[in-house]
Amino acid sequence: MESILAKNFLLSETLHINAPDLNKQPEILKLKKNQAKLICGHHPMHGLLYQLLPEHPLFHLTQLRHPVNRVLSYYNYVAGKKDHPMHSHTKDKCITEFLQSEPSPELSNGQAKRFSGYLHNGTVADETLFEVAQTTLKQCFSLVLTTCLFDEGLLLLKKRLGLKDIYYLKHNVSTRYVSRDDLSVEDLALIESMNQADIKLFNWAKKNCLQLIEQELTADDISSFKANNQKWAELIQA
Repeated sequence: MESILAKNFLLSETLHINAPDLNKQPEILKLKKNQAKLICGHHPMHGLLYQLLPEHPLFHLTQLRHPVNRVLSYYNYVAGKKDHPMHSHTKDKCITEFLQSEPSPELSNGQAKRFSGYLHNGTVADETLFEVAQTTLKQCFSLVLTTCLFDEGLLLLKKRLGLKDIYYLKHNVSTRYVSRDDLSVEDLALIESMNQADIKLFNWAKKNCLQLIEQELTADDISSFKANNQKWAELIQA
């Protein structure tokens, strides 16, 4: 998503920075001659970025992922990076053992925790996590997309931002040490039990996306884009 967005802006207009780096060097926001038009990264809603941005309207975008797929992606990423501080938690361990070792708060309602401010700040009931996260998404974001409706989301974004180029190739894909088909009934039940707030939040966001798609896009819009994107990908890879 970031790469697609960045294609529609000048390099001098874009900035990728995550909260830890910005906290260390807040002056980086002013290194560019002009204020960045596209800023990408992971930032808590109470974070420094929102305090430093100039007070004018912005288009605020985020994208939710199905919690089961998110946990699997997290596990596969850690398993594939031997220098990752949590890599030892994947060594000779199945995914259930990995989850039971609780190496990161990201693995239990990580998305709802991020949007509600509880990722590194105590514990709270699933229903509260969902309600606070849902309120944040409703009040603070211009558009909330889901990865399972990626192409449709791009078309919605194109309409809102006037994007010229939204064609893409998939990249930055982790090796699948464990796929969804590899999960046992018990594995799946554990992941779902640890992510009830995230599942509810994802389903709410997906329902909203589907409503926007029905209102704003036609089946021909979607099929034409998918076909043209495939042709574009084949040309790029030729």
